[in-house]
Amino acid sequence: SMDLLYGDIEKLGKIFGKEPEAEKLVSGWKAQLADITAKVGDRERTRVFLYDSGEDKPFTSGKFAIPNAMIAAAGGDNIMADMQTSWGNTDWETLASRNPQFLILLDYQDGGGYRKLLEFLKVHPAMKETDAVRSEHFVALRYAELTPGPANIEAIGKIARAMHPEAF
Repeated sequence: SMDLLYGDIEKLGKIFGKEPEAEKLVSGWKAQLADITAKVGDRERTRVFLYDSGEDKPFTSGKFAIPNAMIAAAGGDNIMADMQTSWGNTDWETLASRNPQFLILLDYQDGGGYRKLLEFLKVHPAMKETDAVRSEHFVALRYAELTPGPANIEAIGKIARAMHPEAF
């Protein structure tokens, strides 16, 4: 959950004698998150696949990685939340059978970036028929936005706005 991020910031504030600043930062994040969850709260949950990398076997976020909590906060359900790991590989058939409605594409900003992931999905025999790929319903996020840290809160907003634009 996002509580791990909040706890880390509060601990750093204590270590560096900046507790009031840390508390202000955390309370601001909590308010931002509460605003997002209030806007998407009653909407139907969206099935989400986070595509990190991999063509033979896709690498994605499981139950214990921060994106699982981020997806939930944005009004979605990580279709691979049953993977009992932080990050791991799965198979294309499982993903396609769960028919994601929305994609989070990890943009490593390495030239092709998220576009090469999307282009791969559009020609993959199983994935090209999924709702998310057919509709190109996705958001691209940087690595720093999908690993524990301050960029997570803003990234949750990006996911929520892309997934549920009518709520904003």
